[in-house]
Amino acid sequence: MQLRESAPKDLLPKGAVSLRLRLFLTLTIALAPVAAVSLVQGMERARIEVANVHERLLQSAQMAASHEENVLGSSEQLLAAIGNIDDVRNVTPECDRALIDALIGVRFLTNLSRIDSQGVVVCSALKPARGMRIGNLALFKTAKATMAYAVSNEMQSQVTHGPVIGAMLPLRDSRGNFNGAVAAGINALWLDFILRARNLPNGAVVALFDRGGSIIASNNLPVAGTVFSRIPKASTLRGGLESRSDANGNSWTFAAAPLVGDNVFVGFAMREARLFIPTYVRVSADFLLPIVMIGLAWAGIWFATDRQVTQWIVYLRRVAAAYRAGHYRLKPSLRNAPAEFKLLGSAMEDMAAGIQDRDGRLRQAVAQKTMQVRETHHRVKNNLQVVMSLLSLQAAQSRDPTVRDALTQAQARIGALALVHRLLNEVEDQTSVDLHRLLSELTGHVVEGSSLDKDDIEVSVDVPVMAVPGEMAVPLALFAVEALANIFKHAFPSSRPKGVIRVALNRRDAGFCLSVEDEGVGFRSDTAKTGIGGRLLNVFGQQVNGHVSIKSELGGGTKVELTFPDFLEPKQESANAGPIRAHA
Repeated sequence: MQLRESAPKDLLPKGAVSLRLRLFLTLTIALAPVAAVSLVQGMERARIEVANVHERLLQSAQMAASHEENVLGSSEQLLAAIGNIDDVRNVTPECDRALIDALIGVRFLTNLSRIDSQGVVVCSALKPARGMRIGNLALFKTAKATMAYAVSNEMQSQVTHGPVIGAMLPLRDSRGNFNGAVAAGINALWLDFILRARNLPNGAVVALFDRGGSIIASNNLPVAGTVFSRIPKASTLRGGLESRSDANGNSWTFAAAPLVGDNVFVGFAMREARLFIPTYVRVSADFLLPIVMIGLAWAGIWFATDRQVTQWIVYLRRVAAAYRAGHYRLKPSLRNAPAEFKLLGSAMEDMAAGIQDRDGRLRQAVAQKTMQVRETHHRVKNNLQVVMSLLSLQAAQSRDPTVRDALTQAQARIGALALVHRLLNEVEDQTSVDLHRLLSELTGHVVEGSSLDKDDIEVSVDVPVMAVPGEMAVPLALFAVEALANIFKHAFPSSRPKGVIRVALNRRDAGFCLSVEDEGVGFRSDTAKTGIGGRLLNVFGQQVNGHVSIKSELGGGTKVELTFPDFLEPKQESANAGPIRAHA
């Protein structure tokens, strides 16, 4: 036998907590401390990573300045060496030749000059520069005032007509007074070539810029022109970081360092998104790792409970449903199930075998009892029929009409009891009787046993198909027989032999009303005396906890009603039978 999918729905009761949810909660609580520690470590790592990124940025700025600082430092050393040459210091006729010889092989310099204390170029490696007056240049004034090596901003050379950075080293006489200076022109294009030739990080921007924000050299002029358009803050030049946006709105973080003097600076910038991407990745991994762990654990629990627990619980519930339906021969198939479910399935199989054995014994006992009850009803019916036959023989031999009528009424009452037992013998459950069939057959028997002309009397039975217990059927049948017997005895005398008799069962309030009504001669209720028939009607009514009422008018017929509570079980909706006519 195979289990059908139409087994009872595998739904938990409302408000119940499933095993899967309990495992979810337990695992989440168990992993919560680990997740919390991981989050704290992630936050600490983020702080350290940001600090390291800033430190690397500062180191990159310093490293970016190293080559350029070497150029400027080399220029200072070269000027110091030239200043110690007697021909240059004393401005002899050989001064120009000495400067020309010194310039040979130095590719990053455009010119070397000797300037007197008044700012006049007295000798130079390049002839056009001789005799030029530069006393008004800021570089000359700075060198004279500070008596130290000075570097100018980027400017246009009047000799080479190219971009240069001026470098000047002041000279002293024997008394220590200012005695002019030696100067050099540093090729700004050479600095730009050095910046572009360096192996910089991907996306990095390096620039040399002066105090006025003019870019001396850069590997990315458009970005450098906006990021380094103004001198950095003093805190940035002392080892701090600063952020600025370019023309496209992208944010750049940069570090800057001054070169020789306070006029030229080097800056190293990177976009914040690129700068902190590794940090974001590592920190995000620290934050996501606990969530991924819990998620994977949930997935494992879901898969394990579904494949190893829930699946077999649902299967065993369907097996239990099959057992509940009486299919005890079904054997659970738990070959791939865990050992615990195999033990449970074996226990259920043993239980089903025990129930099947007990069910068989109970069915056998019920069948035997049913047969005995059926035999009892059959014997009672036969005995009552024997009594009816005896009463019929006795009535036939009696010459007294009163005695004959009494025996006939007794025969009718016993016939009603026999009919109830016959109907109980015919039904399957041996406990209930169809009230419609009972009253219909009873009415027919009473009509057949009456002495009236059957063609003159019309009898209708309007009773729904309704199952009533045997203990209810007996008093209701006797009530109907007694009411019909009184009708046939008193309602239709020879002066008025024709009429209609109605037997009906209707709903009334919270119960039922069984009525037996005729269109006979009737009687005056206020003058009538209650005989044995009326007393019997009341007795039968009390047996069903009902109330009996008799209504009659002289010449207007009689109506007998029994109202009783609704404790019957209808077999189907009201299927009223049509009127039946009693015939001889």
